[in-house]
This record gives sequence, C-alpha cells and structure tokens, in this order.
Amino acid sequence: MSAALQGWLWQAQLRAQPGRLAAAAAAIAIGVALALAIHLVNRSALDEFDAALATVNGEAQARVESRAGSFDERLWPRIAAAPEIAAASPVIEASFAIAAPGEAKAGQPGSGAAEGPRLRVIGIDPLRAARVTPTLLPSAEGADAGAGTELFADDAIFLSQRALELAGRRVGDPLTLLTAGGPVRLRIAGTVARAPADVALAVMDIGTMQWRLGWLGRLSRIDLRLAPGTSPAALAAPDALGLPADLIVTTPDASRQRMSNLSRAYRVNLTVLALVALFTGGFIVHSAMALAVARERSRLALLGVLGAGRGFLVRQVLGLGLIPGLAGALLGVLAGVAGARLLLAAVGGDLGGGYFAGSTPALSIDPSAMAGFGLAGLATAVVGSLASARRIARQPAARMLREGSADELPAARIPAALPLLLFGAGALLLAAPPLNGLPIAAYLTIALWLVAGIAILPRALAAAGRHLRGDGTARAGAIAWLAAQRVAAAPGSASAALGGIVAAVALASAMAIMVTSFRTSVDQWLGNVLPADLYGRIENAGPLDGIDAAAQARIAAITGAARVEFLHATRLILDPQRPPVALLARPIDASAPQQRLPVTGALRTPPAGATPVWVSEAVVDLYGWRPGDRVALPVPDKGAAPPVPDNGLAPPAPAEPAPFFVAGVWRDYARQHGAIVVDLDAWRRLAGEARVTDLAVWLAPDADEEAVAGEIRDALAGAATFELRSAATLRALSLTIFDRSFAATWALEAVAILVALFGVASAWSAEAIARRREFGMMRHLGVQPAAIVGQFAIEAAVLVAAAVCWGIALGAAIALVLVHWVNPQSFHWTMDIDWPAATLAGGAFGMIALAVVVAALAARQASSASPVRAVREDW
Repeated sequence: MSAALQGWLWQAQLRAQPGRLAAAAAAIAIGVALALAIHLVNRSALDEFDAALATVNGEAQARVESRAGSFDERLWPRIAAAPEIAAASPVIEASFAIAAPGEAKAGQPGSGAAEGPRLRVIGIDPLRAARVTPTLLPSAEGADAGAGTELFADDAIFLSQRALELAGRRVGDPLTLLTAGGPVRLRIAGTVARAPADVALAVMDIGTMQWRLGWLGRLSRIDLRLAPGTSPAALAAPDALGLPADLIVTTPDASRQRMSNLSRAYRVNLTVLALVALFTGGFIVHSAMALAVARERSRLALLGVLGAGRGFLVRQVLGLGLIPGLAGALLGVLAGVAGARLLLAAVGGDLGGGYFAGSTPALSIDPSAMAGFGLAGLATAVVGSLASARRIARQPAARMLREGSADELPAARIPAALPLLLFGAGALLLAAPPLNGLPIAAYLTIALWLVAGIAILPRALAAAGRHLRGDGTARAGAIAWLAAQRVAAAPGSASAALGGIVAAVALASAMAIMVTSFRTSVDQWLGNVLPADLYGRIENAGPLDGIDAAAQARIAAITGAARVEFLHATRLILDPQRPPVALLARPIDASAPQQRLPVTGALRTPPAGATPVWVSEAVVDLYGWRPGDRVALPVPDKGAAPPVPDNGLAPPAPAEPAPFFVAGVWRDYARQHGAIVVDLDAWRRLAGEARVTDLAVWLAPDADEEAVAGEIRDALAGAATFELRSAATLRALSLTIFDRSFAATWALEAVAILVALFGVASAWSAEAIARRREFGMMRHLGVQPAAIVGQFAIEAAVLVAAAVCWGIALGAAIALVLVHWVNPQSFHWTMDIDWPAATLAGGAFGMIALAVVVAALAARQASSASPVRAVREDW
C-alpha cells in the first residue's frame, strides 16, 4: 500500500510541475551526452588505431626500430640470423598524399592543388612477412606464381577495402602518390583482403617501395617472431643483439601506448570540461528540488501528521529527484551516442586536437562507459535531492504544518569553517606532482574550490542581507526596499537557485581566461620564432629526401634573397612508451641563443668537447633534463652498416652515444611532446647528414616576394611535397589551427553557460510560481502589479549579479590553476595571464539581463491572478 501511495504521489507531483522537472532532466541529459560523446569519439579513434596496429603487427612479438626514423637495411641479415630470432620481416612504413583524380601529372612544388587524402603505405617482403604478418599479404591473381606476378610488379600497389573507399578508386585504377622526390604513378593491382573493414592502408613489395618511393637501402623496422624461451624483455637489453645506439627493441604494445599518450591529456581535459555541464546540472536539480519541497511542504507535513514516517517523506523527495535523473540519464546516453556519430562524421576522430587528423573511424560502442556515464547522471540528480530530503527529515511534521506552505528556505547549515578548510586543502594539493602524467591534484583543487565557493554563498548572502536592511535601500525607493528586505529574509532560497550559476560562470570564466591567455602567448611566440619573410618545408620527407647541397647553393644564390637559413628536422624516440620528440638542427649562436629562441630561465656554458642543445619545456617535464645536464641523443646512422663478423652471428659492440650538454630551456607551443634544438653544423658533423628539410628566407629590401618564391620552387623542381609560405600566412594558419583545436572547448563552455541560463530561467520561473500567495497578499495591501514585477526583477538582478561576480572571482582563481598547473602538467608549456575583461563583462551583463527579463515575465504572470484566489489557501 505504501509503495502504491508513493507512486501515486510521484505521478501527481510530476503532473503538477512538468516544466521544472523537465529543466532538471535536460540539464542532466546535456552533461551525460557531452561526456559520453567525447569518450566514444576518442575510443573509436583508438580502436581504429588498435585494429590497424593488430593488422600491421600480425604475429610479431617484438620489433627492431630506429630512434631516429630509419636505419640501414644491411643490419637485417645479421638480426635475422641471431639464434634468439625465429623469423624476421623487414618493413617500411610511410604516409603519402594521394594526387586528386585527374591531377596525376600535378605536383608543382608548394602549390598543394593536387593533394588528396593521405594513405598509409607499408612495404613488405612477402616471403618473410608470411611467417610474421600474414594479414598484410596482398591478394592478386597469380600472386603465388613467382617473381613475374602482379605481387612483384614495379608499379603495383595493393589497397585495403577502406583505403579504396577513401581514395575513390577501384582495382585496376591508377594511383599517384605525392612524394618528396616528385609524383609517383602506380597501379592498384589488388587488395589487402585480410585487413579489417575499417582499416585504411596500402601494401607494396619492399623492393618496389625502396626504389619508387625514395627508401633505397633503408628500413623503418624489422618485425620479429622469437625463438622458444626468448622474451621481448630479454632482447630489449642494450647488449642483447649488439644493436647500434640508435636502434631499440620494443613490443607492439609500445606503439599503442605511444598513441594513447599522444592524445590522453587532450581527451581528459575535454572530458573534465564536459562534466562541468553535469556538475552544473546537479545544482539545477538541487534548485528545482528545493523549490519543489518549499511548495509542497504543507502537503508533506500533512502526510507526516497522518502517519507517514520520515522514511516515507525522504523517499518521496528522493524519488522526485530520481525521476528527472533517470529521464536525463537515458536521454543523455541516447544523445551521447547520436552526438558521437555526428562528431565522427563531421571531424572524424580528431575532435579538433590534431591527434587523429584525417581518420574517419566507425563508431565503437562501449556498454560499460554508457552505463557509467548514465549512472553518473543518475547519481548527480540524487545528490542534488539529498539536501532537500535531509531538510524534510530534520523538521517535525507538526511544525511544518503550522508554518503552512511558506516558500522560504532556511540558509544551509554549513559550518563557517568548512569553506575555508576546503579552500586551504585545495591550495595544499597544488604542491602535489602530476599522477601518471595527468594533473589529478590540480583537478581536485578546482573541484574543492568550486564546492567551497558554492558552500560559502548562503552565508555571504545572509551577511550582505544584514546590510540591505539599512536605511540606504529605503532612500532608493519602496520597490528597492521591498526587494532588499525579501533578499535579506530568505538567503537560503536565493542560494539554492544560484549554486549552478556560480559553478557554470566560474568554470566558463576560468576557461575563457586560460584560452585567451594561451592565444595571446602563442601570438607573441609566433612573432619571436618567425623572423624571416618566407618559410619552406619538405613535408613527410623520407630518409633519402630533402634539400641537397646543390639545391641549397642555388637557393642561396637567388638575387632577391638577402639571407637564407637551412634547417634539418627529424624525430627521435627517447622513450618507447612516449611519442617522439622533434630534433631541430638549425644555425644558432651558442653564445646568444636567445636571439633565435624564446629562452626561459638561465643559460649554461657547455664544457669543452660537449655539444650544446636547447630543450623545450616539455622535455624538462617528460624526461627530467635540466640546464647543466649531460645527455645522450640517438644520432641517426647515415653511413655504412656496422661490420659483420665472419660467422654472421656475433654482434658488434654498440656505438658510444654522442655527448650533449643541456645549455638552456625554451618555450615551444608547436610540439607538445618535446623539441630539441642543436646547431646545424654540429649535427652535420655528428650525423653525417648534409640534406636539410626546411628553409627560411629574408628578402632584400626591394625584392618581390612572389618572384623569389617562384625561383625557390624552380630550384627544387620535382619536389611535389615542398610547401613555401610567407611568415604572415604561417602566423594566420597557426592561429587558425589553434582556434580549431579549442573549438570543442569553446563549444563545451557555451553548453555550460546554456545550462546555467536554463537554470536561471527555470529557477526564477519556479520562484515566481511558489510566491503567488505572497504576491496576492501584496496586492491586498495595495501594491500595484507593476511594483511587484519591479521588486522581483530587482531581486533577480541583485542576486544573479552577486552570483555572477562571485563566479568570475572564483573563475579567476581557477584560471590561475589552469594556467600555472593544469596546462604545464598536461601539455608541458607555460604562458602569461591575459585577462579578457570585455568578454567577461559582456557575459556577465547578458546573464543578468536574462535573469531580469525572465523574472519580470514570471512575476507579471504570477501576480496577474486575482488577489482573492491567490490567498484563498490562507483562509
């Protein structure tokens, strides 16, 4: 009977206040949908990468790869002959742009007009790969007949079904790849039949790929199957195979971990920001439940007097919160899945961060995550109802019945010291280091400060209310005096409606300050690192690609070029579990590196015999390198392979690492996972590398930019992937990429603010409805409806202004945490604070104006009823 009665009462309350409960459900649904959509998009991108990795790795148990990108193929016979190795498959892996259909002969350097989607190309020895990576074997007619088949044709390439779809081609069609050496025309001779349906890749014979695509004599890696009793960990020991210093043995899992680490900080930060909407939704539920209990208090009290126990009343309130929580959780899960589909269709697995650019993975459904986010939404709604349930449980039913249906809520009974303790605990947490590379302690600080800021709100309003009772408001007019008295008399009611506003404004203000500061810092940084007029780069240069010495001389002799600098860029793997760092070899004056680098901190003078390097802030955070440290870098082997003993089995002694000295630290916003700068001449001596990949040109005073650019392109005729841009174009492009990277952040901020505005409208509409009797009594006393509307609008303006101002102040403190702790610990760069006063002020005035408009409309409707009908329940 009790359960049936409770269900009947829930239905009655749901029919009585559908708008308020719908607002609470919508707030929960938005938070759940955002967080789940972001999780599913990132999971789908990682699952696609995992599927491709599983295809490429096949049955390989380990791999030999270079820390610097490629190595000499003459190492392969010795590694394959080692007794620890059961099978070894040499592999080349590279990415190339596909020429757009009808542009097969295109390739004007720097034009970019013929560039289409990118294709991952893998070169294998089919006879060796059959034992290690059989899923990569192509499927073509006569593929098993010998060297004269399509498999070994000098123009044959084989595409997976997904790659055929992305390229818009069929078997038998021509396919032109844009390489650093020029466009290469190939023929689609078959498919990679065993590749998963959602994996896009192409396979070529390794000899053909070396010859046609610029990899002669070089390999990317060697995939290994190990002899029984041999473990990958044993082979990873420095002297196990006697590998040169720039080669390492890793497991296939290391590549997955490397990719996961690449985007982890970005997706965690987006998820945390998405949960802000859910956090704000909890306060909207709290506001809705508090006002609902205030309105239904006399009815609940009557139930208590008639014999309903406190447990019944508490369940009644919690159930009322559970209804929007359950509806919001279910709607949020459905909307999250739909939103993930839309995001994958619109931006692929990228989400604006650039980590999975160009990928279009299929949606990967994660039932456990769907259940987890749904339960989080449900729990948020229940927690939002707890305060109201506890208030009902604490008050005797007879007392509530005597008080009638007054709508005032008591100020929260929170100890005065609790908010201060929370602020202090959050400050202490800032001293904690990141956990597993993530700023967990800093996130906890933000959460504690938000809770403390909201907890202190009732007492702050009560203290301000005591001042509002003075004569100052009376002199401002009767309407202002009435509004001040009402605010001072019911601070608890106000704080219930304002908690969500404070949370949303604080987080949105903090993110606005952080993003503005970051963009300003990036803009200033670009002015420092782009001093030249023109910048050129060989995109995706292979091991034998680049600007050779002859081309460098031709470019340096161009009449309109007053000064030309060349740079060699490569990637180095310092830790197999982490993404590679960028090594930039460029002309630099060791006595004054700050002229070319945005140096931070003190500089150190290198000792005799050591080569100075300057590392980015990310290298300091990730690898612990400090100015004054001696470090070893894996210098790429560009010379002959190490000598092989007569028996072909005994490995040579590994080469000694080159000595480098960390001479300083510089700020780099372009490479999140670290960059190292070394003088170009020093790098050439150590690595034996004469080619370069980048150039910078300072124009003569009267030189024509377009003419000089044309001469540079002529000097590099045939380099289809050479890009040449002006400094102004690069600056604009960089800021566009920055804005795109933070587009998801701005969208999430907008949603959080939208939820807060939704809460403002819902709270003040509900407040007006709950105060109909009060408005009716004021009408009996002779107060005109316009005065009631004005009073209510003033109340809304004062309270929302107080909440917005406090939220901005709290947001400024949180912004300092984001700028000085979260960003350095997540992305490994620092920045200077820039306060967007105009943006914050505009948002504050907009929210206050909305509250005033909603309050005025709600009060007008609530006070328009007959005064007699409004107070009939008091007779």
